[in-house]
Amino acid sequence: MKFSQKVIFRVVMVLAIGVFLMANLSMIRLVSFRGLILDFTGERFFALSDATITAVSALQSETWIYILSEEDMFPPVLSEIIRRYGFLSPFINIRYVDPHIDLVFLDHYRRQGFPLTEFDLLIAGERGIRHIPITDIIRRDTRGRPTHLFLEEKLTNALVYANTGRSFSASFTVGHGERPAALRELLSGTGFSVNNLVFLTGEIPEADVIIIADPERDFRPEEIAALSSYLESGGRLMVFIGPGAARLPELEGLLSSWGFYLMPGVILETMAHVFGNPAGLIPMYGMHQINMDFAMRQYYLVMPGTRAIEIPEDTGEAIITRLLLSTSNSFIRTGMDFSSARGPDDPGGPFVLAAVAEKSDGVIMLFGSGGIFNADILATPAFANREYFVRAALWLAGGRADDTISIPPRTLMPQTVHAGFVLILTMLLVFVILLPIGVLVTGSVMLYRRRRR
Repeated sequence: MKFSQKVIFRVVMVLAIGVFLMANLSMIRLVSFRGLILDFTGERFFALSDATITAVSALQSETWIYILSEEDMFPPVLSEIIRRYGFLSPFINIRYVDPHIDLVFLDHYRRQGFPLTEFDLLIAGERGIRHIPITDIIRRDTRGRPTHLFLEEKLTNALVYANTGRSFSASFTVGHGERPAALRELLSGTGFSVNNLVFLTGEIPEADVIIIADPERDFRPEEIAALSSYLESGGRLMVFIGPGAARLPELEGLLSSWGFYLMPGVILETMAHVFGNPAGLIPMYGMHQINMDFAMRQYYLVMPGTRAIEIPEDTGEAIITRLLLSTSNSFIRTGMDFSSARGPDDPGGPFVLAAVAEKSDGVIMLFGSGGIFNADILATPAFANREYFVRAALWLAGGRADDTISIPPRTLMPQTVHAGFVLILTMLLVFVILLPIGVLVTGSVMLYRRRRR
């Protein structure tokens, strides 16, 4: 028995539609009951990181994610990412709370000191509660357009805190031209409680880590005395001083008492540097606990604009470990010409770029760069700066590597493709001229043949 082409075509279409419907029904059931999640976005925008999967899968107690919004009103992008957390652990419960109706819930947590507003998140567990304002989740540019999404990093660390109760604090010195904004945002996102340190009373409030972020002006003697007292009582200090800073005799005096001497000039690399920028160093790792994982994974930092740290042979009571180093192909340039090769008066490397000094009564970690924590660099997943500083601050605070998790933010702005003149001209010829002419000629030929029949 022979079938016509029309019958075969109809049968194939019916079978194709049936397979399509069955596949969709099966997928819906898998998503609903098995937690199967597919992400077809080009950058896997909705996929959770391995760090999140490991941390959330290890939760051992009931934890609630409260979303202060009606479910239909909450941004779908955020809702989809949060929904995927529920598939990682049976201990995670997700609940939408309408702040306009459930006033008892709102009042209960506000009395505990959480200034909850619409679209905020509240994570509650057996060991702690953490509030994530919606303004901390989405970063916007000067025009109010969303640029980056910090949801995963903040939510994962909040879940870890709610189950462990472990928290750390960092205080940033202010009043000397410091630039702490990027570091504050970084540590805040990974679960540190951050605040500013203003030397008013002569005493330093309790803090796990104090950070001096590339000051432009020197500290007063009484401020140095307060920092020294803090260190003598077991304090931990992280200092960034780049080559652009003016002379800081008081602060440098404190550093020299711990075995650190800052050399003038900028270090240039002929080999290990960012493409086209010999002042953008790719440092080598020294032998220290902080560096082990980064060295094994060959996951590198970038240090733009770096000065050398000189360490004498006799460091007194301090035990100094070299954290980051330049290569033997580096040299110091005291002028502003970064393009020429090494001259006869340029000291050669390798140089110490970062080091940590430990005494029985305190610790100082010094970086010879201020650009190392530039906001754009911290937001670039190709560089390890973001994760490295979280690990360094955590080590100073006495925490463990899994106490906080660093996850790069998702980019919300569409990527811009810069096309050259030749490419634009080619696209214009093909799609605006050749393709329409081809369609017109083909149609004309087919019309002519039909009339000739």
